Amino acid sequence: MIEFITLQIKTHWLLFLILSIITIIASLASVSILLILLPSDYFTRKKWVSRIRNPILRLFLCLLKNVCGVVFLIAGTIMLLTPGQGILSLLVGVILCDFPGKRRVERKIIERPFVLSMTNRIRARYNRPLIVLDD
Repeated sequence: MIEFITLQIKTHWLLFLILSIITIIASLASVSILLILLPSDYFTRKKWVSRIRNPILRLFLCLLKNVCGVVFLIAGTIMLLTPGQGILSLLVGVILCDFPGKRRVERKIIERPFVLSMTNRIRARYNRPLIVLDD
């Protein structure tokens, strides 16, 4: 199996390079967009209320949001070992997913000085208010 993968990489290295570049650009763009759209008081809110009243649409959007979150978690985990925004992708994945203890995990990630400064730098570039943490 390893020989097969090695052979594929050797014969299709240009395709792998192009796909890697596209993946890096797509991850940077999607993480940036999601962090820009995040409300500045997201980490200080106690309760989140959905504005969507239709239960079927709300269920569909919840499923779609969780699937996207899992994709970001997987991509972020991979990007921890390869080039890309691994920790920011993990943060976006955690924000999108719904699971018990989610707020605690979000806080642990965003409270890291590097993550908070990168997030606020991205938001400042697009004239968005900085992320507020209650200390």
